[in-house]
Amino acid sequence: MQKPIISLINCPGYVDLPALFPKERRYISIIDSSIAEMYRSYFPHPQIVIDVSEECKSIKEVERLATLLLEMEADRETVIVAVGGGVITDLVGFVASTYMRGLPFIFVPTTLLAMVDASIGGKNGVNLGVYKNIIGVFRQPECTVVCPQFLQTLPQKEYRQGLAEMVKSFIIADRERYFDFMNLPEKERQEYKTIAPFITAAASIKRAIVESDPVEKGERKLLNLGHTFAHAIELVENISHGEAVGIGITLAAKLSVRLSLLDQLECNTIISGLEKIGLRTGSPVKMDQVTDGFKKDKKRSGDVIHFVLIKKIGEAVVVPLQIDKLKELLYDLS
Repeated sequence: MQKPIISLINCPGYVDLPALFPKERRYISIIDSSIAEMYRSYFPHPQIVIDVSEECKSIKEVERLATLLLEMEADRETVIVAVGGGVITDLVGFVASTYMRGLPFIFVPTTLLAMVDASIGGKNGVNLGVYKNIIGVFRQPECTVVCPQFLQTLPQKEYRQGLAEMVKSFIIADRERYFDFMNLPEKERQEYKTIAPFITAAASIKRAIVESDPVEKGERKLLNLGHTFAHAIELVENISHGEAVGIGITLAAKLSVRLSLLDQLECNTIISGLEKIGLRTGSPVKMDQVTDGFKKDKKRSGDVIHFVLIKKIGEAVVVPLQIDKLKELLYDLS
């Protein structure tokens, strides 16, 4: 299982290099080009810098990176260090998991989204065309290093994406933390020192769920709250993952009300909370287009898809629903 998350909130150099990179091991870092100029000096070993986009999460890029590792004489004792956001952790985790049948790897997430979600849990993979994360493996990093100081240089749009995943974790499992965060003044919600405990709490929720269900046979499915909708929306509309998750959580809340699982007032609280932190809640995609996307979802089993719905803030449940029935339930839901 994943080793404890290392929290380095006050580290003077962002990463405690002597502790992370003992000299008796060999390291190769793969770093997002958008942050390389600012942070690459903190990783004093051979580096591969890549231009990151959703399109680079592909088998073609896996082949290119594996070829570079081979040229750099990476062997099974070489530790791969992934430095960047969720695309980097997904992609590099997959490369490290498959190159020479698996190398050890470390995640150093530099975005809020990666800190609270993508770098935790051992899911590594790439896309198949427009279909997200269809090719992948479950394999844990040696550790995930969470250093909120990286957020000082994170663009606001990227920051909001991370908030979507952080709030999702609280809706699933921590009612008190949800309201504590929402009740912060707006300025404090933007301050990395203030939200550091919330980052740790969200990451810990995911880690605990993953430890109880490593390969998503039961409880881990709860982490998909909002994602079934989000992935279907992303197939049609070119919006960020965080935006899509916010819309997905909104639709999951409305569907929960329709199925008499969630109180309407609680649903309103969830929607207003998402809007409060700057996320979209209205779907730009028609529901018939969304339901068509369900057929390509990894959580589909035959004509049934496992939906994560909300009973109240702090408690979610997985409900199997027939896709044809969903079309009726989702009519005019957006």
